[in-house]
Amino acid sequence: MSPKAQCIFERGSSVIIHTHPFQRTLSSLPPAKHCSHRKMLAEVLLGVFFLIVCVYFLDAKPKNLPPGLWGLPVVGYIFSMLPLPEQIKNLQRRFGDIASWRIGSKITILISDFAIIKNAFGHPNITGRADLFSFAIASYFKNVGIINSSGSQWQNARRFALRHLKDFGLGKTSLENTIIPEVNHLINEIVKEEGKPMEISNALNVSVLNVLWKLVADQRYNINDEELLFFQNIIHEIFETLQGPIVFLDYLPWLLQILPCWVINKVMKVDIIEYNRNTLHGFLKKIIEEHKKSRIPHNPRDYIDAYLDQEEEEKHNPNSSFKLEFLDLLVTIGDLFVAGSDTSSSTFRWMIALMAVNPDVQTKVQAEIDAAVPCDRVPNLNDRKNLQYLEAMLNEVHRHASFGPLGLPHLVSEDTDLEGYILPKGSIVMANIFSCHFDSRYWKYPVKFYPEHFIDENGKCMTKREGFLPFSIGRRVCPGETLARMELFLFTSAVLQQFTIKSPPGEKIVAEADPNKHLFHHVKPYKVVFERRPHTIQT
Repeated sequence: MSPKAQCIFERGSSVIIHTHPFQRTLSSLPPAKHCSHRKMLAEVLLGVFFLIVCVYFLDAKPKNLPPGLWGLPVVGYIFSMLPLPEQIKNLQRRFGDIASWRIGSKITILISDFAIIKNAFGHPNITGRADLFSFAIASYFKNVGIINSSGSQWQNARRFALRHLKDFGLGKTSLENTIIPEVNHLINEIVKEEGKPMEISNALNVSVLNVLWKLVADQRYNINDEELLFFQNIIHEIFETLQGPIVFLDYLPWLLQILPCWVINKVMKVDIIEYNRNTLHGFLKKIIEEHKKSRIPHNPRDYIDAYLDQEEEEKHNPNSSFKLEFLDLLVTIGDLFVAGSDTSSSTFRWMIALMAVNPDVQTKVQAEIDAAVPCDRVPNLNDRKNLQYLEAMLNEVHRHASFGPLGLPHLVSEDTDLEGYILPKGSIVMANIFSCHFDSRYWKYPVKFYPEHFIDENGKCMTKREGFLPFSIGRRVCPGETLARMELFLFTSAVLQQFTIKSPPGEKIVAEADPNKHLFHHVKPYKVVFERRPHTIQT
């Protein structure tokens, strides 16, 4: 018998042979070893018991948490092969309009009812921004800017931005003097490809960006400007990488401590995000430095000048809670471009696809434009009151597209009662905007593209109604809503006045969200034909 197959212990003159080490009995051991093993066993059992107690208390589900998925310690509930949209649907289906989902160490509260969302996002304890890696990296993990800031810094930054952007036209009819020339440039680019299948991409992106550049830096770029196209591609790539594996670092931040750098960079693409952030900010730094040299104090041309003026004043106010500094200005401008460019241009692309798929709606919109607007000019903001069906159609585009299906995450700053449940401090609250936009409780034909959803009994367009929150709601409602609506109205009305949008011959466009994009709903890629309408003006 080999040494590995037996163990021999001598006690006096006797020999005890065991066929396997795990068959030993404590009684067969010498008295000293017997006591030592008992002590060791007791210590092991005590250690295991202590670990179980720690896990129990540290991992205990908070009392009165909304029903949902809790999962395992450390990782929570992440074991599902379903795409994120399907997981969200299953969560609502199983647990109702307010449900919890622990991912990693973070508790997410998903709200799928409009009234509850409105109540939650109006609560002062649910206005913070969640501490997520993919958001924080854009602001260098500091409480600056608008998108990812919280507390008094966010309140002051938002208030300052809105006040001064309004000074330069935001929300005012005077801004159409900036937008309409961009509309005409876009139409001229479409004319070059008239009658041929085309993607409406760079021309649209630059036109939308130029409106922001006017407000922020008093500049504009040509349609084919290589520097600005590169700038636009950076913004687009930021949206792309935010929808990738980097989300694992949002909910499992300890992965940063254990994963090798090549995984963090090549799989999570953190190096790409840092490169795009630095490139974007490097581009903006040059603009700010030029403003510092050319500005006339207290005579601002744009938002950057206004900020630099205020920064000078705040240097003499030691009690100010608003951090006016170069980094805050840099991040804020980046926030404005990231939030205000890709969102507007993506919504416009949805409109183009939906018009090609719904020619009856397009014909009705065009008939309204023809009746209300002389054919020798493009529509302007004064025409809005006479273009109620067009306005309703654009609202239906927002509903159907649901570009941000879960909005942006809110942070609970203190334990908060909501609908009889307790939302624990540090938990994340998400609004299931997509669910609201396709809920039969609010919409007569949830799946159908039906502008009449927004027409009241008097034939007027309803901009606000239950179940509709394309720009979120409450204290952190999107500050760029008025600009986005203004741009979409002027671009859409002019394009539909000049052109009929059709699917290419022999092809069928499907106006659906790209299934490869989970956090933002970009429409599936497509090409359309713009057919010039008779009796239209030459821009």
